[in-house]
Amino acid sequence: MVFYSTDVRADRIGKELVRQAIATNEPKGLQPNKLAITLLLHTTPLSAGVPDLPPRGFGYRASERYYPCSVVKLFYLVAAQARLQEGFIHLHQELDRAMRDMISVSSNTATNYVIDLVTGTTGDTLLPVEEMAVWIEKREWVNRYFRSLGCPEFEHINVCQKLMDDQRYGRERVYAGTDGRNHNALTTDATARLLYGLFTGQLVTPERSKFVVEAMARSLDRTWIAEEPGAQVTGYFGAGLPPASRLWSKAGWTSWTGDPAASYRRHDAAYVELPGGKYFTLVAFTEGQAISADESCLPAIAQLAVELVTEV
Repeated sequence: MVFYSTDVRADRIGKELVRQAIATNEPKGLQPNKLAITLLLHTTPLSAGVPDLPPRGFGYRASERYYPCSVVKLFYLVAAQARLQEGFIHLHQELDRAMRDMISVSSNTATNYVIDLVTGTTGDTLLPVEEMAVWIEKREWVNRYFRSLGCPEFEHINVCQKLMDDQRYGRERVYAGTDGRNHNALTTDATARLLYGLFTGQLVTPERSKFVVEAMARSLDRTWIAEEPGAQVTGYFGAGLPPASRLWSKAGWTSWTGDPAASYRRHDAAYVELPGGKYFTLVAFTEGQAISADESCLPAIAQLAVELVTEV
């Protein structure tokens, strides 16, 4: 059972979104079995703190596990807020800087620094078997935390690995598995559940939720986008939205990493408020060498969503 309900309108819009997304992007390399989408339609602006309970939604292959690339950083930032809340870690200037940079410019280095603090571990060099078991138990705290929240969407995700720019070495390679069997894995439903929980204050305190939401806010100003390499707008949902839209998002992308289980993905997860007074959450995961390199696919999906959500 998912956290959203599906009514006639959400089902119609969702099915048409998937149909047109595949028809538009299949010639570019997008295969129907390499796409997953979750769409939530909101009756009130979540940024105003008035949630619709439950939201109406639609999912296409929304419980399929995907290597999530940098979308997983949202989960690590929520985990960091939970650790701050319980007093396991304490806020300081470098932690604050890292928590912001891991979302705003998608820094892997910042993310891995946060993971070390949140789990009380460090990475890289090999460890004896006994020490490795202790290390794994500490790193697995992130998975245990999300399962403790009682959301069915979080039961089968995996959010325990660091973010690498290429291959893994030492204990990080052993932990992920030489075949990638223990890589991070998310579903579009789990990601949409996280976004909804953040905007409605259901996961951590409202103050800590606000920190994460503010980190996700993205300007659609063309000058800023052109000057900021980590803007995560070009090639992603933001490029398909009307200019006056409000966007909160976290994207993820990999080309060839040296690891087939973690290569060639392009994803985005966003909450959008349109200038005409429509509000939706959209999460799309895609996989494949051609589509991962295509910067028009995700903007096209976002544009389709806008057209369908705003139809009379």
